[in-house]
Amino acid sequence: MSATRQGAGEEGYILHARPWRDTSLLLEVILREGGRRGVIARGARANHRQRGRLQPFRPLWLELAGRGELAQLRAVEEAGGMGPLSGRALACGYYLNELLMRLLPRDDPHPAIFDLYAETLARLTAGPPEAPALRRFETRLLEELGWAPDWLHCADGAPIHAEGLYHVAPESGIVPLSGGRDDGFKGIALRHLAEARFDDPASAREIRLILHGLMAPHLGPQPLRSRELLGMAAAPRA
Repeated sequence: MSATRQGAGEEGYILHARPWRDTSLLLEVILREGGRRGVIARGARANHRQRGRLQPFRPLWLELAGRGELAQLRAVEEAGGMGPLSGRALACGYYLNELLMRLLPRDDPHPAIFDLYAETLARLTAGPPEAPALRRFETRLLEELGWAPDWLHCADGAPIHAEGLYHVAPESGIVPLSGGRDDGFKGIALRHLAEARFDDPASAREIRLILHGLMAPHLGPQPLRSRELLGMAAAPRA
């Protein structure tokens, strides 16, 4: 998903923007080579052309200066067209941004996650259903950050059986449940996770709960605002 360009600058996206002082913006960006960074865009609120470019979900070339806690934006250019997100797809885009804001530390490069993010935005732009794109993003994000278990094996190395029931937790990994219990996840859902089969309605709900349970300890106590927004929609929840 990487683009090429001559000259200075890095591929990036705006994750969040808020006013800073009288005329500037305080940005959170994700860069393909630099990871997540805090950036001050001086005078951007008074520069309508620049402010129009500094929007979420647009691929950009960002030229930054400084290596402190907050970099300075020197220049910004659009890096290619992408269809706009609207409706539920727009809410899903904000969900991706909120996940990256919560889960990625600053100045920790993850080119594979950047490419995954760009790929997922393209999937959302293509239209519904959105849920498989979100599940694919969540799964690969957990794997890239080292927080995913081996979907096909229990913590003790035993293989996952499609008809079995299992407990999945960040601390203990995947553990089989004893007979008679029905409060676990079906093995077929874990196998579908391993196969990236996110469009099977028989396992979609369990896959969502498994992934959200694994992310929960890393997201902190505050609820994700984008999940609340998605929960208000009539379509299957994110």
